[in-house]
Amino acid sequence: MDPAPGQARSVLVSMLKIESLTANYGSTTVLHNISFEVSPGEILALIGPNGAGKTTLIRAISGVIEIASGRICLGEQDLAGLSTSERAKILAVVPQARQLGGAFSVEQAVMLGRTPYLNWLGREGESDRAAVRLALHQADLESFAHRRLAYLSGGEQQRVLLARALAQTTPVLLLDEPTNHLDLQHQTNFLSLLKKLTNEKQLTVIMAMHDLNLVSFIADKVALLVDGLLTSIGTPKEVIRAEHISAAYQTPVEIVAHPGTGAPIIFPLGILDQTK
Repeated sequence: MDPAPGQARSVLVSMLKIESLTANYGSTTVLHNISFEVSPGEILALIGPNGAGKTTLIRAISGVIEIASGRICLGEQDLAGLSTSERAKILAVVPQARQLGGAFSVEQAVMLGRTPYLNWLGREGESDRAAVRLALHQADLESFAHRRLAYLSGGEQQRVLLARALAQTTPVLLLDEPTNHLDLQHQTNFLSLLKKLTNEKQLTVIMAMHDLNLVSFIADKVALLVDGLLTSIGTPKEVIRAEHISAAYQTPVEIVAHPGTGAPIIFPLGILDQTK
């Protein structure tokens, strides 16, 4: 029997382990021997230049692409042997919110997160409806439940995708550059909500991001990928260092500590040079 919405599973206290993961596109190896761990309640940010392998790693962990070697484990459970439906009860993916069209309402879109739990007739039960109500509440979307997706802003649509993932009631969330098309207000609101839910629900979160200054404030751990290799992993202060970032992105930067939190703030020196 599936747990009630919000009810903790034993896997919630398990660590996600990526062990010597290698992935190929055809005959080309795109991820080389990647290993790291993420604990419940932690957000790990994947950073690196375009083409570094961030999205590929998200797809490999989620099972969209097969891995050539290595293991993806939640606790002692190897996810490779799971069916698509079984994996969907452990991992939920939040993609970028490109314009969502169609006639779906917010509530209907969030109900799609319950697909792995529906009976063989595809009909939702009261536990599914309860999970959707909870997800709408957690994502602050209750007043939008009957609104059509096409009439929502980009920030609101991104929250719908987060609510859909929350409705899956999985212990692991994977996010692929979820703030890329959002303005500053919606970026801040979305990441604040994600941080709050990660702490409250003890989620294990892996998120690919481009904005390194946002990474400094949101992430507990940072993994720097370059050409499919994991070149550095640790806290934001340990990874977001001038020598690491300059080498990875092939551009000189200066790192300054935020006066209030000590979080590393990045200044690209190339732009400053052009203003002189």
